[in-house]
Amino acid sequence: MARISCPACSKPISDKHKVCPHCDTAVAGLDDHERARLASRRYVKRKQALLNQSFVALIIFLGGFLYLYSREPAADSIEQMTTYGAIAVGFIWYLINRIRIILLKKS
Repeated sequence: MARISCPACSKPISDKHKVCPHCDTAVAGLDDHERARLASRRYVKRKQALLNQSFVALIIFLGGFLYLYSREPAADSIEQMTTYGAIAVGFIWYLINRIRIILLKKS
């Protein structure tokens, strides 16, 4: 009994399983083309999720930036600190997601 990686979810399963217990994908009798198709679908889903997160982070960053310069909150107010926090969180989250996308492309 060997341990293989599920082509749909990449979790380890036994080669005796006919269906992956994690994602319910049929793994028995898959040829190379079907395995490649499942792996490609997994890659596209992962990349799409990371791109969506990048866009949300960018919206948070730009929202904070636009609010800061359109409303000009009072110095040292909660409003100003929240705006700076949104800008920082959005920017850092965007950078992290871009790095994750680059690493996904390399793997």
